[in-house]
Amino acid sequence: MRVAMLTFYPEDLARVSGGVRMVSVNLAEALRRYADLDLHVIHCHSDIIAANPETPDRVMTVPGASGEGRLTVAYLPLPRRSITPNLTMAVSRLKRYLHALQPDLVHAHVGHFAYVGASMGLPTIYTIHGVLSRERQVYSRKLYDRLRYGLLSYYEARALPRVQQLVAISTHVQIEYGQIRSVPWARIDNPVPQAFFDLTNRPEPGRILYAGSITEIKDLFTLVRAVERVRAARPDAALYIAGRVTSQAYAERLRTFIAERGLQGAVHFLGLLDRQALLAEYECCSAVALSSVQENAPMTVIEAMASGVPVAATRVGGVSDLVSEGETGFMTAPGDDAALADRLLVLLNDPDLCARLGRRAREVARARFSAEQVASAYYALYHQVLARSRGDDLGVAP
Repeated sequence: MRVAMLTFYPEDLARVSGGVRMVSVNLAEALRRYADLDLHVIHCHSDIIAANPETPDRVMTVPGASGEGRLTVAYLPLPRRSITPNLTMAVSRLKRYLHALQPDLVHAHVGHFAYVGASMGLPTIYTIHGVLSRERQVYSRKLYDRLRYGLLSYYEARALPRVQQLVAISTHVQIEYGQIRSVPWARIDNPVPQAFFDLTNRPEPGRILYAGSITEIKDLFTLVRAVERVRAARPDAALYIAGRVTSQAYAERLRTFIAERGLQGAVHFLGLLDRQALLAEYECCSAVALSSVQENAPMTVIEAMASGVPVAATRVGGVSDLVSEGETGFMTAPGDDAALADRLLVLLNDPDLCARLGRRAREVARARFSAEQVASAYYALYHQVLARSRGDDLGVAP
């Protein structure tokens, strides 16, 4: 079976930024164990190194162990232009690529990529990673963002009724997209690799980890204010921020805010870490914090659970699908730095509680998020969708 996975995919697999990219890397690697699967991962974006109109496509077959399925990764560069031409150009480029590839099935991880497969009449699965209508409320101040989300919403709206299968990575997605009743849904969690389950916890007192992008939707101002409150009772408390800057202006305002509060020694920016460095951060932190105003199924929560680390996170989107209050971590209302500080203090002041919550979190993660289990669910879904599609072609009821 030839599957085209249309997604965002990093060029440096050791240093992965963003939830969609992380999910795609974890899933593609786990799907390789199926020898009958010819998997083509296709990334079309202006972030490809040295992207310009003359840059050739780069297609590589990734070597694997004997008996593994074939994994081919294609990087299709786009010029660094404004968002409108780039989105429409990505759609055109992907259509041309798929026309030559002739896949049996398309698995898209973003809306305009789902539109590509569906508009070509190819059996298409669309895994919804973000709720555009919610994200659009956060990124609404700049004309650039309004144009970007407007066009993304346009493509997604055209794709949704035309795909053969929708996948929800949280019940939050199914609620938000509840108006789509003509397309079957599957509920499949995001995958995390075995390396996180293999960690041995060595928590350092007072060490708090945030792993994610530095951008408005993460509301890091609330997290920094919470850490400031925590330090009033625990002067040893410190926040370590691991992730790339996706909003430079927001990051600059955050750094200014930290300096104004005199917290430079308590808030540490680690940048985008490679896999081993990120694993080391999960291994040595006492708690993972997330202060977002909107999330779906955040990878940092899933990774923390697999690592056996308790989480203090805002109760938004699909977070409550992941965190069980008082069992694997704690949740607070978005924007409430006092409540978040209180929950972090509870964790930092009670190592035995942290250990108990972490053990339970790892048990839950092992049952739900292992990459092999998630890949198995997708592999079965690929066959189901392809069989339905072929049945339709033959006039047979699916």
